[in-house]
Order: sequence, then C-alpha cells, then structure tokens
Amino acid sequence: MKKTAVLLFCAAIISGLTGYSYEAVAESETSFTFADVKTGQDILTADDNYMNRMAPAEIAIRTRSTTADKTARDLKALYRANVLAWTTAEKQQIAELIAQNRQRLARIDHLLPAEVTFIKVNDNVEGGLPHTRANAIILPVSDKPLSETLFYHELFHVLSRQQKARHPSLYALIGFRPCDFTGTEETAAMSLTNPDVPAEGYYLPVEINGEKTAVMTFLYAAHNSYNPAVKGGFGGHFGFGLLKVVARDNRCSVDADEKGKARILKPADVPDFFAAIGQNTKYIIHAEEVLADNFVFAMTDKTDLPTPEITERLKTWLFDR
Repeated sequence: MKKTAVLLFCAAIISGLTGYSYEAVAESETSFTFADVKTGQDILTADDNYMNRMAPAEIAIRTRSTTADKTARDLKALYRANVLAWTTAEKQQIAELIAQNRQRLARIDHLLPAEVTFIKVNDNVEGGLPHTRANAIILPVSDKPLSETLFYHELFHVLSRQQKARHPSLYALIGFRPCDFTGTEETAAMSLTNPDVPAEGYYLPVEINGEKTAVMTFLYAAHNSYNPAVKGGFGGHFGFGLLKVVARDNRCSVDADEKGKARILKPADVPDFFAAIGQNTKYIIHAEEVLADNFVFAMTDKTDLPTPEITERLKTWLFDR
C-alpha cells in the first residue's frame, strides 16, 4: 500500500471516530464511518429494492404482528424507533479491527463503494440479525466485539451490491445463471425478502432422478403472520427450499405440480445443488450467502476447506483486475 493511501485510510478511521470530515482530492480508500441515529433511520427507511418488494406476511413477521395487515409504513416506523447511537468504545473496537485488516482491504478497494457505514440497532430490527442495506452494515446491540468473520461476511454483501453489474460472473462461480423470473400469486405471497440479496432471478441447472431441470433457492414465510408460540422466535418463521422452475430462453417460471402448486424441494434431495455450491458452508439459503462465507475464507486465507476450489475461483474474481 502506498504511503499516501495509508495516511488516507487512517484519516478515514479517525473520521469515523470523531465525526471529522476528511476529504481526499486524488487518491482515496474506502471510508468506514459510523452512522448517527438520523442517518441510520434514513438508510433503514429508504424506499429501496428491499423495502418495496415485501409481501404482507413477511411485514407481519418483521413487525411481530399476529395479523397480516401491516404495511411498509409500519415497518419503517419500527426501524426508525430502534436505531441507536454508537458508544466511543464500540467505535474504537470496530476501527481497530479495520485498521488491523487494512492490507487485506486494500486488495478489494476497487470493488467497494467510497464509503461503508455502520448502523447500530436493537433486536427489534430484523430479529437482531446482522444484515446490510445500501452501503451500510447493520449490527445489533451485543456484548461481544465485532468479529473478523462477521465483518467480512457483511462487507461482501456491500461489495456485491456495488458490483451488481458483475453478478452473472460472480454467481457463475458456483454454477448459477441469470434469468427473468416470473413467479405466481402463491410464490409472491410466500416469498421472504433477504436484505442481503441484491439480485433475484438466478437459477441452477440440475438433474433430478434423471430429469434435467432447474431450481432456484427459495426463502419463504412459513407462517402468514407472527406467532409468538413458534419455536425459534423470529427465525422460526422462515422456511427454505429449492423452488423447481422451468428455465428457457433466459426466462424462469414456476414448475408447478398437477394441482398448480409450487414444488419446493428439500436441498438434500438435489445432490447437484451441493455439487455446485460445495461444502465450505452450511449457510446455503442463496448463492449470495454461500459466496459471502467463501469471501470470509478468501480474505482470511483459511485453509483445509472441503471445497477449496470455490474459494480459489472467488479469489481470482476478486483480486485479478
């Protein structure tokens, strides 16, 4: 890393801690900052691709409503009320983590946005699950410091969103192909929106019982609204499977059964799915999440992986300019 770049990087860290605005004229690095409450509220309530595609069932689950009559306005109100201010100690811990990883981060600076910001929330936002929106990493209140693993996993989603034009080549690393997806009324009502997935409409060609077909990862609401009795709380309301689709001429449509119902297959019943995504992670709900975990391994130089070739392919995609 060039001396100038190091100085700018350090200035960016200081900016995040103190609120001082450092402007670089020529050469710059990604700035990591900490959102105040107002900035966090603005990001979380933005009318983006996440907020605008949610069905009533998932809004009810997110707002913990026992009836599916809530709207995006109610969800925004919930988010707005639960953004918190960072403490000095929290800022310092995260800033030190970033500083310790500055050489690694320099390798992907060309893929990141100019600024990545951290937003602090409580467990009422997305059930306390870390996630991203726009160029922001949203972290719940915790008595544990931000880990390197979680930092890189969430940073991948920010990077991926920034590189959306390159998603076809990125998702192709594990066999997924793009298509224009046309769902049904049934799948639209069930679909559960993942804030970390900036790209929909990717399918995987597979063979099932000798039949050449295709599947899409499908995260869905397992309940029509929030049920306090469900085991697992917020997360217990989610279901996951592989949606059987017809892929033809860059278009995908639901491959319904004879009764017109969507076929949601168990991943264990589709060996080609695991042959494609590998065995490095159990977080398999979307190609984006599979790649996010492999990104962690690539950035931290993890060895002894069950499917090292996936991480190596990702390294080539990341580091070869």
